[in-house]
Amino acid sequence: MYSQALLECSVGELVAQDYRRAHVFSRFGIDFCCGGGRPLKEACDRAEADPSEVMQALLHSAANGTAEDQLDKLPLPELIDYIEATHHTYVREKAPLLLEYAAKMVRAHGENYSEIKPLAGWIRALVDDLMPHLLKEEQILFPAIRALAAGEQVNGCFGHIGNPVRAMEYEHEDAGNVLKKLRELTDDFTPPPHACTTWRICYHTLAEFEVDLHRHIHLENNVLFPKTLKLTLG
Repeated sequence: MYSQALLECSVGELVAQDYRRAHVFSRFGIDFCCGGGRPLKEACDRAEADPSEVMQALLHSAANGTAEDQLDKLPLPELIDYIEATHHTYVREKAPLLLEYAAKMVRAHGENYSEIKPLAGWIRALVDDLMPHLLKEEQILFPAIRALAAGEQVNGCFGHIGNPVRAMEYEHEDAGNVLKKLRELTDDFTPPPHACTTWRICYHTLAEFEVDLHRHIHLENNVLFPKTLKLTLG
């Protein structure tokens, strides 16, 4: 449980201890950059945020995710549930934050550091690739896989289920290529010594995002899709 001592810690110190807290503070409108020297209680008051809700969100952010070593044993519908609840939700939560951080960096540093505007452009490209990708999976491919798993006839406009599977694999590769470009631009997500807090948070979030997306793509390309295609051979 969080104690009164946490409310007396500065916002900047809390973020330095655990970068995931920056995402929570952004959600509640708490300034962790220029206002990072304020105690959490004062920062909550300024943002008109309920301290108990903020601390509950901090607790949730610190919780570890579900271990993935047994996911290949899940039935297909349950595996899809996990992918949507864990990885699709993660993308939808973090993508707007990345866009927010990038926009702040452009406003503050875009004219002085040549890498900032290209970085913001590639972040936008990644988000623009992923958001419709999630919808295509949730509205077309995943319902078809659920139907196949239930032994139902799939009558989609896409023909064989292998067609949308291959399309999603191509899009996974495209997203991976954008991440490679982002890694190159950021020197492997290493902020320069002159980077401000938002700059550092952006790079750290990109590194987290890459890890999650790699797990996400692994589950689909190497577990979900092969098990789906195997159903069509029976």
